[in-house]
Amino acid sequence: MEQTSKLGKKLREMRLQKKWTLNELSQRAELSISHISSLERGTRNKPSMAVVRKLANALQVPIHHLDETYLGDQDLYSEADLILSRFAPDTQAFLIQEESIPYVLFAKQLYDARNNERGIIKALHEFLEAIHNAGQAKLESAGLEQKEPTTSA
Repeated sequence: MEQTSKLGKKLREMRLQKKWTLNELSQRAELSISHISSLERGTRNKPSMAVVRKLANALQVPIHHLDETYLGDQDLYSEADLILSRFAPDTQAFLIQEESIPYVLFAKQLYDARNNERGIIKALHEFLEAIHNAGQAKLESAGLEQKEPTTSA
């Protein structure tokens, strides 16, 4: 008889709430069906942090919703997940993408400078510069360098 772990039970429960098959979760989490199935059944007990993170991201929940052992004070990911859990799932999905980094840094700078007008202006300037530079880098990597506007005399 198989012993289902807390993680496996929670994983199965969340998957079924979304009405997903093992195949759907497998595709979203980029993990094999057999890996997910063995976690749900409890035949695989201690998944790596990377596996738990993939599952949590696919289900759009903080990792501590899947496994409470990731609530430790020493775990930076758990702290970030606790903060993320305050946001709607679509916002969480955006915030964990690499493209969100300038926005997150901008929000932190605004928070730090909330009573300092110069600090707010500096944060806005740095944010706009970061967005511009990211856009330029994307254009260059696509071979579509932006040309400087020309003036006609």
